[in-house]
Amino acid sequence: MKKTALSLPLSFVSLVLVTCAQQTNSLIDVGDLGIRVVIEDDKPLTEEERFRRKMLDALPYQTEVPEIFRYSTLGQLTKVSDHIAVGKVISVKWIENSYSDNVSITLKLEDVLLGDVSSRKIKVTGDWPEDADYKRDLEAGKPFLWAWKPCPKRGDRLLMYIFDRSSIGHCWGTHKFDFQKEARAKTGLLHFIRGNMGTRVLDTPENTTNYLNAARAYIRELRDGKRDEESYYSLLRTLVRSPVQHIREDARSDLMFFIEYCPSFDARRVLADGNIDEAIKYWVEHDVLPGREKQKPDAHNEP
Repeated sequence: MKKTALSLPLSFVSLVLVTCAQQTNSLIDVGDLGIRVVIEDDKPLTEEERFRRKMLDALPYQTEVPEIFRYSTLGQLTKVSDHIAVGKVISVKWIENSYSDNVSITLKLEDVLLGDVSSRKIKVTGDWPEDADYKRDLEAGKPFLWAWKPCPKRGDRLLMYIFDRSSIGHCWGTHKFDFQKEARAKTGLLHFIRGNMGTRVLDTPENTTNYLNAARAYIRELRDGKRDEESYYSLLRTLVRSPVQHIREDARSDLMFFIEYCPSFDARRVLADGNIDEAIKYWVEHDVLPGREKQKPDAHNEP
């Protein structure tokens, strides 16, 4: 059957979306059309509603940004990596007409924390925003721009989370605490996991020490032997106090994944934990715990 494309004036499409948004008192985002409709109730927010919004906005990587931030934390990267290594950039080459990667970086390895890399000189491809894109996003005030890394240059040192090409498309459900990395035959073709989000820049002695300590700790907890809830929680409650912003925000997000997707962990414990911030405590008290209560079987209705 021949399909016929329906062509509608943009003004008509916009009117439909606005009407729908008004009816649902919600937000509609149609990226392909470049349309974003936000309809808010004119009714003033209560003090409780304002406080709830403040707490939700304070959660890590929760605002209007791609989900890639939550799946590019140190914890989630550690779960899926084929290799984790430290290297110094030798050369950078931009790739033309590539579907997924736009840069090829050659590095001299200084340390391999996870995986088996026989050569001390490797080539890794990835996707980096161009300088103009980064500058535009910076001027627009987009959130979490401190987490984006401009394309590295010769001499830069990177902590790298790397996929072998065989792993691409085979890592799902990484948010779960019990996620296990699937063993696959290696091709030797290396890619930064989630492009520039799969690296951390080791630009100062303090950052280097903190990143490498955190990376090794995550590897011990998530890739070496059986996972232990108590030990992992102990790590996260320490890292949420890291002096490095990227580490502590990653740890806060990893903590949320852990609490949400490890139901055997008693989430009420965080409410009395002095290391945990008020936004996460509020989320646990008002979202996680009520949700778990609803999932409990009703004793009166049990056969």
